[in-house]
Amino acid sequence: MTTGDTIIDLVRHGAVAGEPALYGSTDVALSNAGWQQLERAFAAISAPVSVVSSPLQRCQAFATHWSQQQGLTLAIIAELREYDFGDWDGIPFDVLFGTPEDNPDGWSELEAFSQFPAGNPPPGGERIEQVYERVVRGWNQVLKQSAGGHTVVVCHSAVIRLILGYLLPVDWRDGSWYSSLSIHYGSRTRIRIPAHPEAAAVVECIGWLPADNDQPERQHGGE
Repeated sequence: MTTGDTIIDLVRHGAVAGEPALYGSTDVALSNAGWQQLERAFAAISAPVSVVSSPLQRCQAFATHWSQQQGLTLAIIAELREYDFGDWDGIPFDVLFGTPEDNPDGWSELEAFSQFPAGNPPPGGERIEQVYERVVRGWNQVLKQSAGGHTVVVCHSAVIRLILGYLLPVDWRDGSWYSSLSIHYGSRTRIRIPAHPEAAAVVECIGWLPADNDQPERQHGGE
Protein backbone atom coordinates (compact mmCIF):
# COMPACT_ATOMS: atom_id res chain seq x y z
CA MET A 1 0.00 0.00 0.00
CA THR A 2 1.30 3.43 -0.89
CA THR A 3 2.03 5.46 2.25
CA GLY A 4 -0.82 7.82 2.96
CA ASP A 5 -3.45 6.00 0.90
CA THR A 6 -6.84 5.52 2.52
CA ILE A 7 -8.16 1.96 2.37
CA ILE A 8 -11.80 1.24 3.17
CA ASP A 9 -13.17 -2.29 3.24
CA LEU A 10 -16.96 -2.49 3.02
CA VAL A 11 -18.04 -5.82 4.51
CA ARG A 12 -21.60 -6.99 4.19
CA HIS A 13 -22.93 -8.57 7.38
CA GLY A 14 -23.56 -12.32 7.49
CA ALA A 15 -26.76 -14.30 7.07
CA VAL A 16 -29.56 -13.36 9.45
CA ALA A 17 -31.83 -15.36 11.75
CA GLY A 18 -35.09 -14.95 9.87
CA GLU A 19 -37.25 -16.21 7.03
CA PRO A 20 -36.65 -14.81 3.53
CA ALA A 21 -37.85 -11.19 3.61
CA LEU A 22 -36.84 -7.61 2.92
CA TYR A 23 -34.91 -6.79 6.07
CA GLY A 24 -34.23 -3.09 6.06
CA SER A 25 -34.96 -1.20 9.26
CA THR A 26 -36.08 -4.43 11.00
CA ASP A 27 -33.37 -5.11 13.57
CA VAL A 28 -32.89 -8.81 12.94
CA ALA A 29 -29.91 -10.64 14.48
CA LEU A 30 -27.20 -12.64 12.77
CA SER A 31 -27.64 -16.39 12.58
CA ASN A 32 -24.82 -18.64 13.82
CA ALA A 33 -23.82 -19.18 10.19
CA GLY A 34 -23.81 -15.41 9.63
CA TRP A 35 -21.49 -14.86 12.59
CA GLN A 36 -19.10 -17.47 11.20
CA GLN A 37 -19.18 -15.81 7.77
CA LEU A 38 -18.02 -12.56 9.36
CA GLU A 39 -15.32 -14.34 11.31
CA ARG A 40 -13.92 -15.73 8.05
CA ALA A 41 -14.28 -12.36 6.31
CA PHE A 42 -12.40 -10.49 9.03
CA ALA A 43 -9.69 -13.17 9.26
CA ALA A 44 -8.81 -12.30 5.65
CA ILE A 45 -8.39 -8.56 6.36
CA SER A 46 -4.93 -7.56 7.52
CA ALA A 47 -4.01 -4.65 9.78
CA PRO A 48 -7.02 -2.33 9.84
CA VAL A 49 -6.72 0.58 12.27
CA SER A 50 -10.41 1.29 12.91
CA VAL A 51 -13.89 -0.19 12.52
CA VAL A 52 -17.16 1.47 11.50
CA SER A 53 -20.61 -0.11 11.69
CA SER A 54 -24.23 0.40 10.85
CA PRO A 55 -26.27 0.68 14.07
CA LEU A 56 -28.34 -2.43 13.25
CA GLN A 57 -27.41 -5.45 15.34
CA ARG A 58 -26.65 -7.71 12.38
CA CYS A 59 -23.67 -5.40 11.81
CA GLN A 60 -22.99 -3.82 15.17
CA ALA A 61 -22.89 -6.97 17.32
CA PHE A 62 -19.98 -8.51 15.43
CA ALA A 63 -18.25 -5.17 14.86
CA THR A 64 -18.33 -4.49 18.60
CA HIS A 65 -17.02 -7.97 19.43
CA TRP A 66 -14.21 -7.86 16.89
CA SER A 67 -13.08 -4.29 17.57
CA GLN A 68 -12.86 -5.00 21.31
CA GLN A 69 -10.96 -8.21 20.62
CA GLN A 70 -8.45 -6.33 18.45
CA GLY A 71 -8.26 -3.20 20.64
CA LEU A 72 -9.53 -0.97 17.82
CA THR A 73 -11.85 2.01 17.92
CA LEU A 74 -15.43 1.50 16.73
CA ALA A 75 -17.66 4.25 15.30
CA ILE A 76 -21.38 3.73 14.75
CA ILE A 77 -22.70 5.76 11.81
CA ALA A 78 -26.49 5.86 11.65
CA GLU A 79 -26.49 6.95 8.00
CA LEU A 80 -25.10 3.53 7.01
CA ARG A 81 -28.24 1.64 8.06
CA GLU A 82 -30.11 -0.37 5.44
CA TYR A 83 -32.95 0.81 3.19
CA ASP A 84 -36.25 1.18 5.10
CA PHE A 85 -38.76 -0.91 3.15
CA GLY A 86 -41.76 0.49 5.00
CA ASP A 87 -44.87 -1.74 4.95
CA TRP A 88 -42.85 -4.59 3.44
CA ASP A 89 -40.02 -4.48 5.96
CA GLY A 90 -39.22 -7.65 7.86
CA ILE A 91 -42.35 -9.58 6.82
CA PRO A 92 -41.61 -13.00 5.27
CA PHE A 93 -42.44 -13.02 1.58
CA ASP A 94 -44.94 -15.88 1.90
CA VAL A 95 -46.82 -13.96 4.60
CA LEU A 96 -46.61 -10.57 2.87
CA PHE A 97 -47.52 -11.65 -0.65
CA GLY A 98 -48.59 -15.27 -0.54
CA THR A 99 -48.06 -17.02 -3.87
CA PRO A 100 -47.91 -15.30 -7.26
CA GLU A 101 -51.15 -17.09 -8.13
CA ASP A 102 -52.93 -15.79 -5.02
CA ASN A 103 -51.58 -12.24 -5.15
CA PRO A 104 -50.27 -11.33 -8.60
CA ASP A 105 -50.66 -7.59 -7.95
CA GLY A 106 -48.47 -7.75 -4.85
CA TRP A 107 -45.73 -9.66 -6.62
CA SER A 108 -45.96 -7.27 -9.59
CA GLU A 109 -45.49 -4.34 -7.22
CA LEU A 110 -42.39 -5.97 -5.76
CA GLU A 111 -41.05 -6.69 -9.25
CA ALA A 112 -41.63 -3.07 -10.31
CA PHE A 113 -39.66 -1.89 -7.27
CA SER A 114 -36.82 -4.30 -8.11
CA GLN A 115 -36.63 -3.13 -11.72
CA PHE A 116 -36.89 0.61 -11.10
CA PRO A 117 -36.78 1.54 -7.40
CA ALA A 118 -36.71 5.29 -8.11
CA GLY A 119 -40.16 5.17 -9.68
CA ASN A 120 -41.71 2.48 -7.49
CA PRO A 121 -40.81 3.05 -3.82
CA PRO A 122 -42.08 0.56 -1.25
CA PRO A 123 -45.31 1.69 0.44
CA GLY A 124 -44.48 3.64 3.60
CA GLY A 125 -40.75 3.24 2.98
CA GLU A 126 -37.83 5.41 1.97
CA ARG A 127 -37.34 6.66 -1.55
CA ILE A 128 -34.08 5.59 -3.16
CA GLU A 129 -33.02 9.24 -3.42
CA GLN A 130 -33.36 9.61 0.36
CA VAL A 131 -31.30 6.49 0.97
CA TYR A 132 -28.63 7.65 -1.48
CA GLU A 133 -28.33 11.07 0.16
CA ARG A 134 -27.92 9.71 3.68
CA VAL A 135 -25.53 6.93 2.59
CA VAL A 136 -23.33 9.52 0.87
CA ARG A 137 -23.33 11.54 4.11
CA GLY A 138 -22.28 8.41 5.96
CA TRP A 139 -19.57 7.67 3.40
CA ASN A 140 -18.14 11.16 3.81
CA GLN A 141 -18.05 10.63 7.57
CA VAL A 142 -16.11 7.43 7.01
CA LEU A 143 -13.64 9.26 4.75
CA LYS A 144 -13.14 12.00 7.31
CA GLN A 145 -12.42 9.49 10.08
CA SER A 146 -10.26 7.23 7.94
CA ALA A 147 -7.95 9.62 6.10
CA GLY A 148 -4.59 7.94 5.50
CA GLY A 149 -5.61 4.75 7.31
CA HIS A 150 -7.31 1.41 6.82
CA THR A 151 -10.92 1.13 8.02
CA VAL A 152 -13.37 -1.77 7.93
CA VAL A 153 -17.04 -0.84 7.57
CA VAL A 154 -19.69 -3.45 8.45
CA CYS A 155 -22.88 -2.55 6.61
CA HIS A 156 -25.55 -3.70 4.16
CA SER A 157 -25.93 -4.69 0.53
CA ALA A 158 -27.88 -1.59 -0.57
CA VAL A 159 -25.44 0.66 1.28
CA ILE A 160 -22.48 -0.91 -0.52
CA ARG A 161 -24.21 -0.62 -3.89
CA LEU A 162 -25.09 3.03 -3.30
CA ILE A 163 -21.54 3.91 -2.24
CA LEU A 164 -20.30 2.29 -5.44
CA GLY A 165 -23.01 4.18 -7.34
CA TYR A 166 -21.68 7.41 -5.87
CA LEU A 167 -18.08 6.61 -6.84
CA LEU A 168 -18.64 5.11 -10.29
CA PRO A 169 -20.28 6.50 -13.46
CA VAL A 170 -23.46 4.41 -13.19
CA ASP A 171 -27.20 5.02 -12.82
CA TRP A 172 -27.88 4.03 -9.21
CA ARG A 173 -31.61 4.72 -9.72
CA ASP A 174 -31.93 1.75 -12.09
CA GLY A 175 -32.72 -1.65 -10.60
CA SER A 176 -30.24 -3.36 -12.91
CA TRP A 177 -27.40 -1.77 -10.94
CA TYR A 178 -28.50 -3.72 -7.85
CA SER A 179 -29.22 -7.02 -9.57
CA SER A 180 -26.00 -7.04 -11.61
CA LEU A 181 -23.65 -6.97 -8.60
CA SER A 182 -22.92 -10.05 -6.52
CA ILE A 183 -22.45 -8.90 -2.92
CA HIS A 184 -22.97 -11.95 -0.73
CA TYR A 185 -23.08 -12.23 3.02
CA GLY A 186 -19.64 -11.72 4.52
CA SER A 187 -18.17 -10.38 1.27
CA ARG A 188 -15.67 -7.55 1.04
CA THR A 189 -15.61 -4.58 -1.33
CA ARG A 190 -12.36 -2.62 -1.18
CA ILE A 191 -11.96 1.04 -2.07
CA ARG A 192 -8.62 2.82 -2.16
CA ILE A 193 -8.29 6.61 -2.14
CA PRO A 194 -4.74 7.53 -3.20
CA ALA A 195 -2.97 10.17 -1.15
CA HIS A 196 -2.66 12.54 -4.10
CA PRO A 197 -5.25 15.34 -3.62
CA GLU A 198 -6.51 15.14 -7.21
CA ALA A 199 -6.76 11.34 -7.31
CA ALA A 200 -10.13 9.63 -7.64
CA ALA A 201 -11.22 6.67 -5.54
CA VAL A 202 -10.30 3.27 -7.00
CA VAL A 203 -12.57 0.25 -6.52
CA GLU A 204 -10.15 -2.64 -6.14
CA CYS A 205 -12.66 -5.45 -5.68
CA ILE A 206 -16.41 -5.95 -5.32
CA GLY A 207 -18.01 -8.76 -3.34
CA TRP A 208 -14.79 -10.70 -2.69
CA LEU A 209 -15.27 -13.83 -0.55
CA PRO A 210 -12.79 -16.03 1.29
CA ALA A 211 -12.67 -19.38 -0.46
CA ASP A 212 -14.37 -21.18 2.43
CA ASN A 213 -17.12 -18.62 3.07
CA ASP A 214 -20.08 -20.77 1.99
CA GLN A 215 -23.28 -18.96 1.07
CA PRO A 216 -26.84 -19.97 1.88
CA GLU A 217 -28.87 -21.27 -1.04
CA ARG A 218 -31.28 -18.34 -0.74
CA GLN A 219 -30.45 -14.77 0.14
CA HIS A 220 -32.83 -12.32 1.74
CA GLY A 221 -33.70 -9.13 -0.07
CA GLY A 222 -32.23 -5.90 1.19
CA GLU A 223 -30.28 -6.20 4.44
